[in-house]
Order: sequence, then C-alpha cells, then structure tokens
Amino acid sequence: MKYAIIENESYSLDNLKLLVTSLRPDSSLVFTAESIKDTVDYFQTSPECDLVFMDIELSDGNCFEIFDRIAVPYPIIFTTAYDEFAIRAFKLNSIDYLLKPLGKDEVKAAIEKFERINEIADYKRIAEVINSARYRSRLLVNKPDGFYYVPIEKVAFLVSEDKYVFVYKTDGTRCLTDYTSLTNIMERLDKQQFFQLSRNIVAGIDSIASVSKYFTGRVKVKLKAADTEISAIVSAAKKRDFLIWLGDN
Repeated sequence: MKYAIIENESYSLDNLKLLVTSLRPDSSLVFTAESIKDTVDYFQTSPECDLVFMDIELSDGNCFEIFDRIAVPYPIIFTTAYDEFAIRAFKLNSIDYLLKPLGKDEVKAAIEKFERINEIADYKRIAEVINSARYRSRLLVNKPDGFYYVPIEKVAFLVSEDKYVFVYKTDGTRCLTDYTSLTNIMERLDKQQFFQLSRNIVAGIDSIASVSKYFTGRVKVKLKAADTEISAIVSAAKKRDFLIWLGDN
C-alpha cells in the first residue's frame, strides 16, 4: 500500500507513520505535506498513491480548499481534533473520519475498511466519477418560447443584475437564467475554471483579457467574450486568492 500523510503537526505525522508501519509493514509512505499548496502541487502530478491520511486544519488553511481547487482521485481517511467537519468530509471520497489522538485500533479499523472497499471496487475510478459529478456540465437558460442549455465550455462569464443572473456565452451572446444569485451556481462550478471576482461577476479563465493594478491594493480585470467587454474590480481581500487562481490555470 502506497500512502500519503497531509499533516501540519510533526508529532501527529510521526505517530501516524509509526501506527501504519506497525499495522502494515509492507506499506510505503510516498509523500507528506503540511500545506494546501504543497498538497495541490503534488496531487496535480498524478502520483501513484493508494490512500491519503489528511488532517483538516493545515498550515495555510482548511483542507477542504484542496477539493475546491482540484479533483482528488484518492480515497481519504480524515484525521482531526475536530468533530464538526464530519458531515462535509463524508460528502467527499472519504473512507473514515478519525479523531485525535489516534489510537492503533482506530487506524487499524480504518485501513481494513479501505482494504475491503478496494476488494470490491476500483476506488480511484469511483472517486473520479464522484468529483466530476460535482461540477456542472451545462447551465439552463431562457428563450422566448422555452428553455435550452449552454455547455459549460461555452460560458465566458456570469453577471448578476437586479436579482437576475445572465450567462455571457463565448460568442458574446447574453442569456437570461432562472437563477436568483451566483452563489448556487458557484457551488458546482469547477473552481479551476471559474472565479467569483465580485458580488455580481463570475469569470471563466478564458474570458480574462487583462489584469491591471488598481487603487488601494485592488486589481481591475477586463473580461471579453467576442465583441462584448466588461470590467470588474477585485477587492484587496480577494486579490491573493484571485492571483493564485490565475496562476494555477
């Protein structure tokens, strides 16, 4: 078994490694990380890994940000001192949710559960399906006599105006939707492809024409879809996340 440990506490990492080694002497620890950034960078290389032990609170934030940035095709055993994240964890490709301090019996039971699942299914394939299902493949829009859908790859950006949400297609066409806010749409958009620049504008990565510095630490973003152009101001608070997103794609 090849496994990874995502953990920002050195004692917890060493303890877990000892427990796994004692339970499965033939196992191989292939990767450790203490941050979201390092974990995302590693997973994007598509490494050979069978199982991931992951703490909730990492050095640079909450581990669920990892799943917002990339599709994680590995089964996860969450390890944490907090029990309030259990429901959210089990909505992901979670094998188990262990509370610290970890004991040998709990880790043993979690590994055996993983092994049983592996015996009856190709878990990596299932995880890929689960993650792909999280993202919208199309958006429903209105037309005079009914409805039709716009494939997500043809969505340039979205704009909320006076409780109405409009989709701007890559050909510059503007379409009215039945959504009342961008929040519900963003929940299932691929976070690598779309970013909410402001309260009323969500940008697709391919629609960004230019990014320039603006007053008081903000940035100005120009979006373009064919001959249609709009601008948005990204706040100083969101600037770092936006630039990380822009650089990761």
